[in-house]
Amino acid sequence: MKKLLIIQLDEAYFLLESLLMLERHWNALKDFEVTVLVNQISLKQIQDGSVSIPPGITTSVNNVFNQQFDLSVNFSLNEDSWSLHQEVNSSQKLGCLKQDGKLNVPDAWSSYLLTLKSRAPFLTFHLQDIYKNILGIRKMFQSNNEKKTYSEVFIGLSNTSFFSAIEQEKLIGQINSNYPNIKIKDISEVDFATDHSHSLYIGPASLDALKICEDGATGIYLSSQFQGFNLLPHNSGHFLISARNTMLKSDSLMSFIDAHILNKNVSTNFPYALYQIDCENLFGSYIKSLNLSDDCYPLYQAHVVLWNFVLNLFDLNLEIIKCSQGHTQLLETQREVLMKVIRLYDYAMSSIDFVYKESKSVEANFDKLQGHLKNLRDIDEITDKISQSHAYLRPILDFYRIRRGQNEETTLYLQAQHSYLLYSEEHQALKSILELITVTLRKNDVSI
Repeated sequence: MKKLLIIQLDEAYFLLESLLMLERHWNALKDFEVTVLVNQISLKQIQDGSVSIPPGITTSVNNVFNQQFDLSVNFSLNEDSWSLHQEVNSSQKLGCLKQDGKLNVPDAWSSYLLTLKSRAPFLTFHLQDIYKNILGIRKMFQSNNEKKTYSEVFIGLSNTSFFSAIEQEKLIGQINSNYPNIKIKDISEVDFATDHSHSLYIGPASLDALKICEDGATGIYLSSQFQGFNLLPHNSGHFLISARNTMLKSDSLMSFIDAHILNKNVSTNFPYALYQIDCENLFGSYIKSLNLSDDCYPLYQAHVVLWNFVLNLFDLNLEIIKCSQGHTQLLETQREVLMKVIRLYDYAMSSIDFVYKESKSVEANFDKLQGHLKNLRDIDEITDKISQSHAYLRPILDFYRIRRGQNEETTLYLQAQHSYLLYSEEHQALKSILELITVTLRKNDVSI
């Protein structure tokens, strides 16, 4: 039997998602003996019955170094794991590793995972889908989105900056009054070893809330604004309610909670942004808007479509939402920046083309060659500054910077050829997201 090593040395949240992904796709790994190297502190935090602990889990680096693996995969954002991965005795390696002091990221999905270090405004892909695709598993986990009856409600306390303590206390009283047969518990009282298929969670996204909702509970997650898949479960049927940077009111929330518990449709007058997790897409889970949305949601849609094509190489259709003034202003701002970056990359590709041609020439113009190489260094510095100041474009720019950094060609000719191909791909990706934003604006009758 072949041997597979998974390296996951991040905090408990990342370890939990890794183990859940392995549990759900265990059949795809049936030909492997799986070893999972984990952080001891993180392991202690999830040894509470909330997730199955595989038999091959270990916290011993020496134990790993003493084995020979057919495949090793690094899921960690922890930089210490990069050098460790290089030391592992493995025939094939996926994920980050450090070779001779240089970061090596051999696959595109691991490059995408690395962009999470910059803490983008929302997590476009669910972590389980990222890990699954790094491993090359193409089978999608199907969850059961059936209607439920509830016997208990777990409450998590939200930040009072968008949901005041008085309103939270009022909501608990309303639930207790409307449903006296349903037990109300604080999230700290949860027993992770019990079945939660008849539990409802109401509160902010947290590690404990994630655990019980992955174990069968339904989640109604409360937030100040849209944040993508950060700390949300992978299975479908859960809801995210965003205050859209206003204050949540218990009466309005109770109208949605009533509708959900009684299996009725939500009122069209519901004043907050309402989203639902869905698993009907080929790449995995995505978040669909059910009514109003935060200003950044159309950008989330554009990112879903773009990354789905860049990383999975197939097209995806998502319904374009009706944009508010806030939506269009944010889209137009991103559109203006994208147009400037694309023009900058036109200049970069012109310089790379010159370097490529001169590198083949017997009588290369050294001064002009150095000038164009300096142009490329300057452009890289400018795009780095744009990445730091424009969070919605940061994942794309960071992704391709990582990919360009993998250029290990030994001659200027081959280096220029490699760079030109990647700049061309990035140029096309930026033009694609510009087109997606432009189409959204046109569909909403916005003058551009």
